[in-house]
Parts: sequence; structure tokens; C-alpha cells
Amino acid sequence: MVPSGLPDEFPSGLPHRDMSEVEPAKDQQHPVKWYRSSMFNITIVGLCSFSCPGIWTAMNSLGAGGAASPNLINAANAITFSLMVLSCYLSSALMYFIGVKGALIFGCIGYAPFAAGLYTNNRYGNEWLVLLGAALCGISAGVFWAAEASIAMAYPEPWNRGKALGYWLSFKLFGQMLGGAINLGLNASNDKAGQVSYTVFLVFIAIQAAGPFIGFLLNSPDKVERKDGKKVDLTITQNPWLEIKATTKLFFTKKFLLLLLWIGNAVFSESVFFTYLAM
Repeated sequence: MVPSGLPDEFPSGLPHRDMSEVEPAKDQQHPVKWYRSSMFNITIVGLCSFSCPGIWTAMNSLGAGGAASPNLINAANAITFSLMVLSCYLSSALMYFIGVKGALIFGCIGYAPFAAGLYTNNRYGNEWLVLLGAALCGISAGVFWAAEASIAMAYPEPWNRGKALGYWLSFKLFGQMLGGAINLGLNASNDKAGQVSYTVFLVFIAIQAAGPFIGFLLNSPDKVERKDGKKVDLTITQNPWLEIKATTKLFFTKKFLLLLLWIGNAVFSESVFFTYLAM
């Protein structure tokens, strides 16, 4: 017996796949310019992710090169993650004024000052710039996470979304691999705390400083060309205060509360485990 309410083309009663998620034949796809395509834009977001949070993770996994004290790095991480929650909470209101592209660029700005703080601490013993850089990093990072996730979900065609997500996230993980490789190279042949040379920090600063400029290469949603012919719309039209209220309600939904344990598990290593490498 066929359950009522199912289309005739699915007589078995089995759940069917949304056909918009199936890649159409090449001759049925809309032509797009390569620099307007969804994958080009995902590449730009991925490069921003590598140059900013990816390199941040690489530095954090080095424990500031073995030179900064664990107490200082703990304090810096506490400032960064606390402000990150706040700025991410307010990010939709910010996007109302500057758009998702402006939010991505803004989100890249605060990473280089933190790297500069680690460099001055590593070389001159300066501590205040580490804490100031951590604050700036936290403010921008929360906006960065919100912006890049919005772009990664909205820009690709439905059949490209899974590939785009994996491609985008691989850039950040490459930054983690870079930090691990440097740490292994420092400590593979000795049992003492290693120390990154000043040149390595200068390279990290240069890469992170390039992040905002890479963000300028991103296409605004209205300029993106998708192979399914659909336009990308990430415009926030309602009052920013309504966005903040909607976000607040979301924090108390059952689904979000059930995710808290997994969220905590995902970021625990970044805020705690890497401190061990600073000792």
C-alpha cells in the first residue's frame, strides 16, 4: 500500500532526494565567470581561514614558541574566547551595516596584532601587547566565524555544498598541521623546551596581515554567479535589535543546548591543551 500524500513518481513510499541537490548535466548548467563562481569565493574564504585562524592555531599550538609563560597565554586565551562569544553574538547586527564581505574583512583584522604581541613577548619580554592583541583578536574572530560560515553555506550550489565545506575547512586544518610540523621539528631531537626563531613569528605576522587584503577579493553576494542560476541573498533587512533578540532565543533552544557539549569538546584543545606546549 502506498502511503497517502506521496507523489506518484515515488510509488514505493521511500523517502526521496531533493532534486536540487543533484548536479544537472553540463549543458543544463548556467555559464559562470571563474572569478564570480562559488568555488572561487570558497577559495578566498579558505585562504582567509588559513591566514587568520589557521595561523593563530599554529602559533597557539607552539605555546608562543616556548618563550611565553603559561599564565600569560592562559590569560590571553581567556580574553580571546570570552570576547569571541560576545562579538559572534552581535555579528548579525554588524552585518546589517557592513554586509557579509565587510564582516569577513573586519574579522581578519585582529589576528595580526596578537601575533605581533607574541613576537614582542618572545623577543623583548613585553606582555601588555599580548593581552591587547588577544582582545582585538577575540573581537574580530567572533565576527569572522559568523561571516565565513554564512558564506560557506550560502554561496555554493546545493550539489557543491559538501565539497565546498570540506575544501574550506581544509585550509584551517593546514594551519594546524603547519604548527604541529614546526613543533615536531623543534623538539624531535632533544628533550628541552624549543623556541621558535623571531623570523618564524615575522612570517606568521605577514601571513595574518595579508588576511584582510585577501578578503577584498571576495565577491559580494549579489555578484556571485552560481551554476544553478540562483542569486545569493545574505541581506539582513530587519532591525539589528530584532536580530539580537532572535539570536538570544536560539541560545535557549533544545537543539542548541544539546550541542554545547560538542562545542566545548571542539574548542577545549585550543584553549587548554596547547598551553601544555608553553611549559
